Amino acid sequence: MLEPFLQDMGTSEFVNNKQGELEINRYYPFLFVKTTDMPDGIEYYIIEDIFGNRHLMEKAPYEQYGFILGEKAEIRIDKINCKGKVFFEPKHPRHSLGSTVEVAFIKHSSEFDKFQEEIPVLMVKDPDGNIASVKPTNDNQLKPDFKPEFLKCEVHKISKGRLILRQIG
Repeated sequence: MLEPFLQDMGTSEFVNNKQGELEINRYYPFLFVKTTDMPDGIEYYIIEDIFGNRHLMEKAPYEQYGFILGEKAEIRIDKINCKGKVFFEPKHPRHSLGSTVEVAFIKHSSEFDKFQEEIPVLMVKDPDGNIASVKPTNDNQLKPDFKPEFLKCEVHKISKGRLILRQIG
């Protein structure tokens, strides 16, 4: 049977293993076998999938998750790039997609979008203490005197252990 392929990239929707396939965007239990330092200078977890195959997952972004070697955790197959590298995203221990969080407003700022156009953003501190940017929802939020203590946001995505937020309300 032929595997399904993504139309836009030509890469498989599955991670091929000798014993089976792991589907992109699905969670699977992975065993944390050990950690290792690689020649690139980065420390990785060696994780084992349900078919007994081992993979590398960068350790640093997930330090606050509290993983314990010898135990299992739910990990999503996030994507496979054009070189075949598999990207993993463990379930966040405190937040899930679509959940609402209160974030501390820091300041007004700007950043460049994918077209290199400067856009206004609000800098916030998420519940994990990470600094993030959110887009203003209305013109009043662009005014310099707009300085709320907190904003309500939705967890839009989680990438490398960091919350990607979208302002609501």
